[in-house]
Amino acid sequence: MGVRTSCPLTLDPPCSPRHRGTLLPDHITLAAREDSWPAVPRAVPPRPELAVLVPTRDEAANIEELLGRIAGAVAGIPTEIVFVDDSDDDTPAVIRAAAHRRRGGACRVSLIHRRDGQRTGGLGGAVADGLRAVDAPWVCVLDADLQHPPEVIPRLLAAAQRDGADLAVASRYCGTGRSDGLGPVRTVVSTACGSAAKLLFPIRLRGVTDPMSGFFLVRRAAVDPDGLRPRGFKILLELLVRHGRLRSTEVGFAFADRRAGESKGTLREGLTYVAALGHLRLGRGAPSPSRPAVGAELELLAPLPARAGTAAS
Repeated sequence: MGVRTSCPLTLDPPCSPRHRGTLLPDHITLAAREDSWPAVPRAVPPRPELAVLVPTRDEAANIEELLGRIAGAVAGIPTEIVFVDDSDDDTPAVIRAAAHRRRGGACRVSLIHRRDGQRTGGLGGAVADGLRAVDAPWVCVLDADLQHPPEVIPRLLAAAQRDGADLAVASRYCGTGRSDGLGPVRTVVSTACGSAAKLLFPIRLRGVTDPMSGFFLVRRAAVDPDGLRPRGFKILLELLVRHGRLRSTEVGFAFADRRAGESKGTLREGLTYVAALGHLRLGRGAPSPSRPAVGAELELLAPLPARAGTAAS
């Protein structure tokens, strides 16, 4: 049986002397199973070029398909998939089981499960915690409900690299984009919320057709997670306003129907969004929600495959 160990450093093999990643903050520790790694001497896994960050809350029914589609979409790109989970159901167990079945696949899979008292900032706070934990140069954020097609991820990465952008937004309102999966009522609400944001921040949101999108890719070095003050699930708006110098581009996509689970777009989230707009417009210096004294633990579930022919020294 493997022994559970902790290391304050990396997403790569625990305590590896060859690691050149970024130190994780004090409130996140790495927990990896010893039997996840072959015996020494071992090959060195390549550093991920892309991190796919998935905030989840009670999305157990979608995890298996989501993992398979992400892995297929990013084939050929060294990728880590990080779930930041705020669930009260069995979603964490489903993520662990699905990742275990895929061990030896093309993607590294990790989980940060935030328990009660650790869920500061809502799903936006989950994204901020995920950004602190990854060291890939590019980070893609998408929902777990399969309304954001993972097949769009390579297009976002290609667009950002082609246009020299820091941020690539998957938009429902540009080019071939469609919002059919929202339904008529949510379409009206989404459009109204987006228009309100553009009215309040005409300069920061210039050229962005879908500031309400939850599907985007960002250059990790261009973002300071500690400078974010997320409240609710509209983290893209937070990024655009608080990091006003981000160079952005867009890729149209079709917003799909939800396969399983329930929408997180509740009245409560709507009120949180209105409050967040007020904080952004009138109180940009307002303090962020306090972080818990003991933060969530990052658990490595499946390592990135080693680069053939490369041995650790």
